[in-house]
Amino acid sequence: MNISAKSKYAVRALVELAQQNNGHPIPIADIASRRDIPLQFLEQLFSTLRKAGILNSHRGVRGGFSFNRLPEDVTVLDVVEVLDGNISPAACTSGASCERIDGCIMNEVWGEVKSSIEEVLTSHNIGELASRESLMESKSREMYYI
Repeated sequence: MNISAKSKYAVRALVELAQQNNGHPIPIADIASRRDIPLQFLEQLFSTLRKAGILNSHRGVRGGFSFNRLPEDVTVLDVVEVLDGNISPAACTSGASCERIDGCIMNEVWGEVKSSIEEVLTSHNIGELASRESLMESKSREMYYI
């Protein structure tokens, strides 16, 4: 089970959107440029996130994207599930039928793996990641002279 490049790029772009969020829509070209993401690819990702209710799109000269929900209410798991589907390390954790499920000890292990991944991805939200990244960037800009 891999989290796709789509989800990774989308989280990076959403963190940028959260950092630039000043109450006005942010042009998608600005986000793509700042995060070095191909514009057409980001347009596809944001279209999917808009349809899922995570983002709003705004047309016109001052158009762009904004959050439909607070960035703090958008977890990394939300983004991954919209773009990649449910987290599933094995067929038995995806709801697919498995003829061995009753006698398979690994079913329990795969269920724990799934729960652990979901717990970690749920424990991080876009607002928190944006704040942490901003803090990290401000610390890296600090210069000390002796």
